[in-house]
Amino acid sequence: MYRPKVGERIMLELLPSGESFSSAVQAVDDGIMRLASAMRGPDLPEPGSAVRIIFVRKDGIYEEHGTITEVARESEVQLTIQLAGEIARTQRRDFIRKDASLNTDISVRGQNHRGVTKDVSGGGVSLLFNEAPPFAQDEEFDIIMNVPDGRLPVRARCQTKYVREILRGSRWLVGSQFTVIADEDRQRLVRFVFRLELAQKRAVGKR
Repeated sequence: MYRPKVGERIMLELLPSGESFSSAVQAVDDGIMRLASAMRGPDLPEPGSAVRIIFVRKDGIYEEHGTITEVARESEVQLTIQLAGEIARTQRRDFIRKDASLNTDISVRGQNHRGVTKDVSGGGVSLLFNEAPPFAQDEEFDIIMNVPDGRLPVRARCQTKYVREILRGSRWLVGSQFTVIADEDRQRLVRFVFRLELAQKRAVGKR
């Protein structure tokens, strides 16, 4: 397994707090990684702090531990990390789903519709409708999703796996699987779901 490359976006998790930040790889060389991180505020991690970097590949989610050796604040926070040298796969390609309401634009048979997701994963989405859905089981449709990461919407083609009426006459649930999606967009969704998972774990830990 190869490490993230220059320009790739990863998740940086501070240990043991579990705080996570989207970061961009600026350089990787002989066990040293330099990152530009989306950290804000006056309290930055100190050199010697333990971290975990998390990144996505086609067969799952991978992580590697490391230690911060240098912190610099320029136009954005710059971190230099000494990596431990052991990369581990933490989740396989069978993607987890998390509840998330994302606004969507849907196109089927030349007609456009609005929808909202019930849950999201790197493999597909489920959608909620307040009226009978515009497609049937096994039918394909195009979807545009607004992911809250400050970038352009995710575009994909889906196949309907099931259509269920969950509240008589007023609520339908549609499950779908991506049939066409760019790898980068799939990774964006996986990172989004992973951030939700981290936030949920932190909330449970504070109880």
